[in-house]
Order: sequence, then C-alpha cells, then structure tokens
Amino acid sequence: MQNLYLFGAGFLLLLLPHIRIKMKLFIIDWSKDSTTPLIEYCKGTPHKIVGTELSNGGTAYKNTAVCKPDAIIINYAVKPAHGRITAEEIRKRKLTASIPLYFINGDEDDNEKVQNLGICLSEDEFKELLDTDQSGFSVESFLL
Repeated sequence: MQNLYLFGAGFLLLLLPHIRIKMKLFIIDWSKDSTTPLIEYCKGTPHKIVGTELSNGGTAYKNTAVCKPDAIIINYAVKPAHGRITAEEIRKRKLTASIPLYFINGDEDDNEKVQNLGICLSEDEFKELLDTDQSGFSVESFLL
C-alpha cells in the first residue's frame, strides 16, 4: 500500500509543472455599461469570473461573501474613493479579510492610500499576472 502512495506522489510531481492554477475572480469596475474592458479581458483567461459589480459598493461587499472568490479585482482608475471604501469594508469582514485585493490602474497618490489593503498593479502587470503559468509552485504551496 505504501508503494501505491509513493507512486501517486511521484505521479503528482510529474503532472504538477503542467497544472495551471485557475482562480475565481470577483471584479469591481465602476461603469454604467453592462461590461467593461477589464471584465472582457478576464473572460478571455482560464480564470473564472464568479461575480462582478459595476455600480454599488454595498452590493459588492455583500456579493464577495456569497461568491467566495480567490481574488477581488478593483478597477482603481475609475472612482478610486468608491473602490477604496469598498475594499476597506471587505477587508474588515472576517469572512473576506484574507482574500487578496488587486487595485488596477490607480494613480500614484491613490495607490499610496491602499498599499495596506492590497496590491496595486498597472493594467499590463495585472494581465501578466493572469497570464503567468503557475508551474513554479512547489507541491507544498500548491496543496496548501
């Protein structure tokens, strides 16, 4: 039986470099339109969009708990104060406090205001993050 476990672990190690981690994303992008370039870009990646909010920070707050995303993406170029307030509330709630927050396309002054809440990225840096093959993970980090 022990040999079977060793075979399974060895097989996992062979497969691991080819596994691409798919994240569940929740996107907050203030817009009057039904979709945005950020949402459309994320749809074209292997990641799954589990929720979006385009107009109401309170709804975004509520839905991030319901959708349980792996990451929350906030378009910080549009209505940065709204994004910051929503992120602060999401961070305060125990259920969502540990979900990574990504602020996309904020200006330098606005980015400084949220450095303690999440990661600030340019659009190009964010696209690179989404498109990066996650094959560099160790077994331990992949399983944890």
